[in-house]
Amino acid sequence: MIENAWARPDERGDYEVQLDQLGLRYVYFERLISEGEEARAGATKDDATNAAGTLDYLARVRTLRYLLRTEESWKRYDPKQSPLTVNPAKTMAIGVLLGDARTGLPGKPQPRSHRPAGVAKESMVARNQDLPPGLFPVPEQDGPDGELTDDEYARLATWYLLTYRYVARQQGFVEVRSELSLPSRVGPKGKIDSWDRRILLPALRFKKTFDYPTGDTGFDVPVEEW
Repeated sequence: MIENAWARPDERGDYEVQLDQLGLRYVYFERLISEGEEARAGATKDDATNAAGTLDYLARVRTLRYLLRTEESWKRYDPKQSPLTVNPAKTMAIGVLLGDARTGLPGKPQPRSHRPAGVAKESMVARNQDLPPGLFPVPEQDGPDGELTDDEYARLATWYLLTYRYVARQQGFVEVRSELSLPSRVGPKGKIDSWDRRILLPALRFKKTFDYPTGDTGFDVPVEEW
């Protein structure tokens, strides 16, 4: 159960400026991470051992989309069942992804995705490599969620909110490190391991009691385990 949250100052300190240049605010990412942690409390000992992580993932996707749709007029987009949110200019999409222990830390080596990217993410990373430097807005056109033309899809840069969850059971807290980053390469083991741009965000710390199950059932569930 979450008692409160604690934010550690970011080493670079300019994340708010960088997010503003993309038309974003840090409070959106802070809130979706917090909503995910709260959602974990819905898992019980009778659930599958990956239930808490799945609830966290679903809450993050839902909260990111809701906030960007209602506050910034972004739209939902689901290419190949990969949930994204797209800006009004249709030049930038954001998804959520788990990273390794390097997530949120400056310098090299850069973080890697926790699991292999899969076909959909590999395609998005490959397209990022073909984009010219910078973002080039195209004329905004109204349309229903989930629809982009082939030309619009070709111009879309896909970013990910990359997170790493450190569990300190004896100390009684969880720290979530995060960054909004633009992937540029999928490595030989299928994991994203290179990023053209990384915006490091402040770590969030949550006081917790560890009364939910953890582990891996080995079942093939349709969402990424968190």
